[in-house]
Amino acid sequence: MIDTPTPVPARPWLAAGLMVSATLCFTSLDAILKSLAQEHGLGMLVLVRNLVQVLLLSALAPIVGRQIFHTRRFALHAARGACVVATTVLIVLALVHLPMSQSYAITFSAPLMASLLALLILKERPRPAQWLLIVIGFAGVVVAIGPGTPNFGWPLLYPLGMAAANATFYVLTRYGSRSEETLTLVFWGAAMASLWCLLAVPAIYEPLPPRALGLLVIAGSFGTLAHLFAAAAFRRASTATVSPLLYSQIVWATLIGYFGFGETPPTTALIGGAIVAASGIGIVRLAARG
Repeated sequence: MIDTPTPVPARPWLAAGLMVSATLCFTSLDAILKSLAQEHGLGMLVLVRNLVQVLLLSALAPIVGRQIFHTRRFALHAARGACVVATTVLIVLALVHLPMSQSYAITFSAPLMASLLALLILKERPRPAQWLLIVIGFAGVVVAIGPGTPNFGWPLLYPLGMAAANATFYVLTRYGSRSEETLTLVFWGAAMASLWCLLAVPAIYEPLPPRALGLLVIAGSFGTLAHLFAAAAFRRASTATVSPLLYSQIVWATLIGYFGFGETPPTTALIGGAIVAASGIGIVRLAARG
């Protein structure tokens, strides 16, 4: 039986700082994978990145609680782990072929897709206003895709595929959260993703040089910190306060893309990303009102 987490005082400003820090860590993780994918196969990158997270969370278990290991939902976590592999592979492919800002603007449609999947799977029915915001959000995705612009082409399928896989992950996680602790979900998602990659080792194995391994340790550390920051943020403020700050990731993506990779963000990506973010924030606010 899993112990109930000890309540913590509500601290909205601290929660906001933690969530913004989480999005910076997530974006930094993706930037490292983007740079490594130029020279190495994605399979090994995904494997090592998730193994690092599993090892770090195992080492932190005496601090965060050994209950993170306790689960009976192995089939659920296996499905979530497959989603983790798919989302990581697809976002890296997107970042290799597209500007970071455009990739994230499109992948921000994941919560919108998750709302539709939740309707089909969990029988959660959006209200008319939420339906309107979902439609507006997908219109923002179309703007971010930028039909007729130089970046318009088949690589746009990568962030769209990532959004679909991430939406599935969200719905499975929401279902699992009915009986599992947050950090348990984080641990087993990474553990099962590692297992899937380990099963594929005969096909994906390649020796990685020390520099690549070192960067993957840093990337895995960023991923672990991001999950810990996000979990801490949601414990200190309401979902309506914290969730909209997920969209700060497009700010980090634009800055890292520009200074780290010399990318100039397409105007359509910024406009589309703003529309999608506004739609997502509106959905969260409506959901918080009940």
